[in-house]
Amino acid sequence: MSKNIVIIGMPGSGKTTMGKLVAEKLNKTFIDMDDYMVDYEGKSIKEMFAISEDYFRDVESKCSVILGKLNSLVIASGGGVVKRKENINALKENSIIVFLNRPVENIIKDIDSSTRPLLADGKERLYVLYNERIQLYKSYCDIEILNDDTIETAVDEIIKNANM
Repeated sequence: MSKNIVIIGMPGSGKTTMGKLVAEKLNKTFIDMDDYMVDYEGKSIKEMFAISEDYFRDVESKCSVILGKLNSLVIASGGGVVKRKENINALKENSIIVFLNRPVENIIKDIDSSTRPLLADGKERLYVLYNERIQLYKSYCDIEILNDDTIETAVDEIIKNANM
């Protein structure tokens, strides 16, 4: 039974892209938490946010508890999973938490804000989110990986540091 690897970080930091590659290389199952929540709740992320951000965060908390009890997964979390300490506590039960830290300037260059409810007001909102969350990411992670080089470099760093 091996621990999960949970990747946390800003929207657009590469959690899903890296997570899929890490899972493939380690022969683990990949789960994108947003997709899992959509399947679990039967509503799109946009629909959940339309009800309220609290509603979305409640679903995220329920799914954190469920996923925290499983093993041998690579999980790409939602960017805001750190907003509730209980989410991280649930995930940490059986996971190594990796903070994928990608410079905001790099995210802004290539993120599609139209598909992200929290960025509906524009990409500049990323700086606000970053300032709100950076200390949470740093305090909750077991390992911090800087994603400022190639995808392969970051994937190798995650595997080297998180696959214990």
